[in-house]
Amino acid sequence: MIKAVLFDLDDTLYTSFDALNERSYDAVADWAGQNLGIPAAAFREQAVAWRKHYHTALHAEPESHDRILPMQSALEYFGVNPILYAQQLHNLYWDTLIAGMELRPGTPELLDELRGMGIQTCVCTNMMIDRQMEKIRKLGLAERFDAFVASEEAGRDKPSPRIFELCLKKCGCAPSEAIMVGDNQEHDIGGAFASGIRYGIWINWTGEPHARYDCPHYEAADMYGVRKCIFEILKKEGF
Repeated sequence: MIKAVLFDLDDTLYTSFDALNERSYDAVADWAGQNLGIPAAAFREQAVAWRKHYHTALHAEPESHDRILPMQSALEYFGVNPILYAQQLHNLYWDTLIAGMELRPGTPELLDELRGMGIQTCVCTNMMIDRQMEKIRKLGLAERFDAFVASEEAGRDKPSPRIFELCLKKCGCAPSEAIMVGDNQEHDIGGAFASGIRYGIWINWTGEPHARYDCPHYEAADMYGVRKCIFEILKKEGF
């Protein structure tokens, strides 16, 4: 019997992280140009380069998502005291991104429907706790989830089993009693499957050609398609 549905956050509950990421770096670069006298394009180039550096140096683990590190290093590169401005630029990046999020249609209704059926819902996301919780609140979903786990709490990013184990523990269910929904085949679907979660629903929201991926899973183009897949699974499980 299915007792819980786990949902990724970025590019699953809203879109598009990549587009918003670009917009946020533009905002940071413009601020640096207007207030610090640093050419905007040059500052943007450094901020993005340092972000890639820390993503690799920190092995793509939770702390690598913190944007204050690349802001600090970019400021230092231009000879500016980072203590004065790094936090401000970090906040500007995230404020811009969060303000631009667009909730995926059908999401609130699906969460409410699952809750009405007695099925728990849990956010299962990479990244830092504070920003991910802020996103959930901004999207108006805070009271629609029963549990929340970010990779910062688990100490490892997906596809590590630790984050899935925490989600299952908070929902009080076994891996066989859960469904994972996410946009990343490797992190969300593959990670869940390796943790014993048999049912994964991949949101192929870009409509791009399928990547070669051997892990069994359902596929949907949007949240309405996710709902259809969930109810197909529930019927299969005799719910």
